[in-house]
Amino acid sequence: MKSVIAGIAFAALGASVAQAQNCVENFTNSGGPAPFITTYDVFPGVSTAKAIDNLARAAQVQEGWLSIRVDRRLGLITAQNDGARSGRTQEVKIAVRKQGKGARVDISYAFQPDQLPAGNFRGDVCRIIGNADR
Repeated sequence: MKSVIAGIAFAALGASVAQAQNCVENFTNSGGPAPFITTYDVFPGVSTAKAIDNLARAAQVQEGWLSIRVDRRLGLITAQNDGARSGRTQEVKIAVRKQGKGARVDISYAFQPDQLPAGNFRGDVCRIIGNADR
């Protein structure tokens, strides 16, 4: 019995790690002095309605997120965030759309000139996206 429970726990952990790696691997950075950073992840079996509701709740409790707007019809969340921790905010957009039998979540950050992401930016962004299926 213990080995079955351990196996289930290990499988669940492995799935979340694989998902986080997918988000991290999908990062793109374009632009010169004003970076535009995007990434995405796919959540099989999660409806777009559930994903947008879960992400909207997560956005409400994120430290430093301001002016949060949720458009469930379009599957879009927009906000201002200080991801560079410089006191100047960046625009954040989270888009949710149907992909196969699940939902795809895209997130983009538009930084201001001469700003760079601070801290564990990729990990923080992937944790936000990971809320789509919670």
